[in-house]
Amino acid sequence: MEENEKINAEVIAVLPNKVKISVDDLEDFQLAEEKLKVGSYLRIADNDNAVLIAIIENFNIEVAVNQSGEPSRKYILEANPLGILRDGKFERGGDTIAIPPKKVEPARKDEIQKIFEETLLDDKKFSFATLSADNSISVPVDGDKFFNKHIAVVGSTGSGKSHSIAKILQNVLNAKDEAYRGMNNSHIIIFDIHSEYHTAFPQANFIDISNLVLPYWLLNSDELQELFIDTEANDHKQRNVLKEAIVNNRKEHFEGDSTLKEKIHFDSPLFFDIDEILLYIKNRNNEKKRQE
Repeated sequence: MEENEKINAEVIAVLPNKVKISVDDLEDFQLAEEKLKVGSYLRIADNDNAVLIAIIENFNIEVAVNQSGEPSRKYILEANPLGILRDGKFERGGDTIAIPPKKVEPARKDEIQKIFEETLLDDKKFSFATLSADNSISVPVDGDKFFNKHIAVVGSTGSGKSHSIAKILQNVLNAKDEAYRGMNNSHIIIFDIHSEYHTAFPQANFIDISNLVLPYWLLNSDELQELFIDTEANDHKQRNVLKEAIVNNRKEHFEGDSTLKEKIHFDSPLFFDIDEILLYIKNRNNEKKRQE
């Protein structure tokens, strides 16, 4: 029996955004031994020799009694139309399907590839993933749009977030040798708090505590208070003395425009001499003891 003769499906309803298909036997409704499932692609032919490509969203089972009194089943598939294959080219959207369509079959691999390969121009295609139903089919995105948007990768611990990000960035680095070159001369900085990406990018410049030194005067006010005083004591006088010492010392060492000196505050990222701050605080403590 020819493969097409096994097809036992027909369209029973065409809605604005959905096509309903009745299937007698799901075992026979397959292509190349690939079982039908939610997410599978279908090809629906019309009288104009155009082919509607749709993706299965869900299915229902109808149980009836045949003429011999035995129970029989029909499977009702609901598919979402994606576009039209016409003259070997895929056109996203479209409402040209005739009523009723002549034939329903599982979509072939080359037809599914056209959905993704012909939607974008070659110099816009950036690919880092494959179709879950068939890993041999690449699913590109518009690289310019993808990298000009905010992206969030979410998931539970161990679900593969870091691996996914590393895969995307590795493909970015390789893009200069491919059709999409929109990331040429781009610079990527990864704040790798838990050292998850070092092995994934062995050629990258690696900066850690051993070769990165930040001056103490770049600390913000909260960090400076944690360094100098007991923040749990909630001593507002200590906080005020520290703030006064650092702000005044920054002003003393400031060599810029005098009009800007008055705008210096506790969080200004400007140099101050830590030894002079410690001496100032020590002298204030001695003054307090003499007063007591």
